[in-house]
Amino acid sequence: MAISLCVVGATGKFGRSIISLPDSEVRISGAVCSDANPLVGKRLNEIGLHGSSTTIRGASNIAEAAVDSDVIIFVSRPNADLANIPKIVTLKKRIVVGTTGFTAEQTERLNSLLQTFPTVISSNFSIGANILFQITSLVSRFNKLYDYSIMEAHHKMKADAPSGTAKTMLQLLNSDSAFRVTVTDRTVKPNRTEGEVEVVSLRGGGTPGIHQLILSGEHDMIRVEHASFSRAASAAGALLACKWIASQDKPGIYSMANVLATTLQ
Repeated sequence: MAISLCVVGATGKFGRSIISLPDSEVRISGAVCSDANPLVGKRLNEIGLHGSSTTIRGASNIAEAAVDSDVIIFVSRPNADLANIPKIVTLKKRIVVGTTGFTAEQTERLNSLLQTFPTVISSNFSIGANILFQITSLVSRFNKLYDYSIMEAHHKMKADAPSGTAKTMLQLLNSDSAFRVTVTDRTVKPNRTEGEVEVVSLRGGGTPGIHQLILSGEHDMIRVEHASFSRAASAAGALLACKWIASQDKPGIYSMANVLATTLQ
């Protein structure tokens, strides 16, 4: 039986990818964008996004858009999500959050809002990116032998830097506080010293997403890369997360690691 899904951020690049990806187990029952968007009031099939007659609604009508949905996925902007999620919480719906760029304070508030409902939060839904996360965690303990760098590249309109995926990689590397300093600009600090991790962001063209973990030693280098061919890689993982959370009854904030641990068995 198909789940019904409301996409918040439906007209953005990622929202469009989620809506456009064929999945017989998901029905797009709601679509939301900002009130100022000229597409408000249009049907999805009118703008070529999906073979659905679902009407795109402004954020002020988000509850109306979500009321008949099993799961609501947020792929918007941090400020907008924090304004809109409380309206969904009152409906007691299952939630998936793929928005990135939250500050530490915003993340704390987000977790507080969602901890009493079944929720998935992920900085990257791509299965390949989550394999990269596992590799990052696995090699995090070799910091006495190698210098660590993270490189991420995205399209020129991406709103946050470093990317959410790069920040997750950084958190995994620093789980035991081995890296005291994060360097994002070598022009300010040209020489590397012990306890540093380097994070480099590139922006250009329509790059959908490239992430590298680089370990540089005195005599060798290890480089692990995940490159998305298109946003469909993350969209497919997002739909997997939505289907998974639809069947979860226990409140709590889950990750894609939780999703993949059971769905790929």
